[in-house]
Amino acid sequence: DIFLKALQIRKGLNRAKVKSLTHELLLSEVELKYKLYECYMNLGDARSATAMLEGISVRQRTPKVLISLAKLYQISNIDKQAIACYKEILRKCPLAMSAINGLLQLGCNRDEVVNIITAGGMSCPSWLNDWINGHCQIASKEYKKAIETLSKLESSHLHTSIPVMNSIAVGYYKQEDYKNAKYFYEKITEIDPYSVNGLGIYARILAKEKNIKSLFMLSKRLVQVNENSVDTWLVMAEYHALKDNTQRAIYFAQKAHVIDSSNIQALVLKASLLLQMNKTVEAILHYQEAIKLAPDQVEAYIGLVNCYLTDNKIALASSTAAKAYTKVGRTPSTLLLCGNVYLRSSGDYVDKAKSSFQLALNLDPSCEPAICALANLYAEKLLDHNKAIKLLQQYLETTSSSKVHLLLGNYYCETQKKQQALDEYRIALSMDNNCSEAQEAIEKLENESRDIEESSLHYELNPIHPLHFDIDDADDGGSNTTGSLDEME
Repeated sequence: DIFLKALQIRKGLNRAKVKSLTHELLLSEVELKYKLYECYMNLGDARSATAMLEGISVRQRTPKVLISLAKLYQISNIDKQAIACYKEILRKCPLAMSAINGLLQLGCNRDEVVNIITAGGMSCPSWLNDWINGHCQIASKEYKKAIETLSKLESSHLHTSIPVMNSIAVGYYKQEDYKNAKYFYEKITEIDPYSVNGLGIYARILAKEKNIKSLFMLSKRLVQVNENSVDTWLVMAEYHALKDNTQRAIYFAQKAHVIDSSNIQALVLKASLLLQMNKTVEAILHYQEAIKLAPDQVEAYIGLVNCYLTDNKIALASSTAAKAYTKVGRTPSTLLLCGNVYLRSSGDYVDKAKSSFQLALNLDPSCEPAICALANLYAEKLLDHNKAIKLLQQYLETTSSSKVHLLLGNYYCETQKKQQALDEYRIALSMDNNCSEAQEAIEKLENESRDIEESSLHYELNPIHPLHFDIDDADDGGSNTTGSLDEME
């Protein structure tokens, strides 16, 4: 309300053409409109925010206004106008990296972007060429090439550059190589403890690992660094979600969404929490919004498929999985998604599911969900526990995993190999102290073993014979005092 009143006063002064020192010190009409845009965005009202920026005449739009307007158009899938804004920014600021990145994300090719940069007489340095090439490769989902290009840039020109390392980490994350993505995020925090950008993804990786201690330390630090960053609230949301504080986690995810309504992680996390609370309809709406904003984000498709499977809407789940495979590409996650839907489909799709899980493993031999899914298929669908056990044993030769040790223990238990099962459960618990399933399984097996020992001891002290026969009571009718049981009969 205050900014709206200020805007009316400023318009009145402009019409009256008042010229004074006080008049010059006041915020311009453009600045007031930008402040109102920020207010609307904080309220989550993107439509009013867009209308406010569109009210600024084209000639008065500063780079700050143009970049905000371009992002709003991009969120709303108004690609043509978003591209026009990004191009105008580049003409005014040839090194505006966010504008370059926006154009690449919207499908503009590398040469078109370079032509705009050099149109004003500026040459494109080699480091900028590499930067553009790397981000062009990320936009076209060539993550392996992007990582190579950006790694070369980081080692040769932009040493320990936080934005470049962030892009490398994103490349690894998109490639589902969480180990290397985590390495680069840790490197970023070591170089610059005050860096916040991108750490929401780092928190997602820690949550996948169930690393609650590291998440707590990260959330504690970021709250002290920047309370207004979307990544700060994403970290808080991931931490509370891992602690099963669902309401708190939803609150923090919503805070992140309010700061940046286009943030996919906030939408997906909130949707997954709503699904946990059995609010399937609301969860579906959030997942659909995430897919609309970022059609190449696999986690939104996974969540949406889970919603449909929960409601037993197999046809919708199947079409969504197929769309994920088309939009995201052939990755371990999309193959797993297709395999899981095959298993729920009516008809005999076990072979197709098995093929999907195997292909996922071929792409990433260390993919834990893929080996677990394939082992479960052998054990539960094909009733071949020995094959399932062999698969898990081979996996554990090169990769350590608490979950896989737990699953192997379950299969040993089902095949009556209790000692091997106990060994696997103990390994699983040593790797994850919070693994309640392993702890319960150990207690159950130890109790069974104790009962057997007590029963054996009781038998030794009080033997029970199948036949009690007192020879003195036998009426043999003759001189024989001994004989076989057959003869006695």
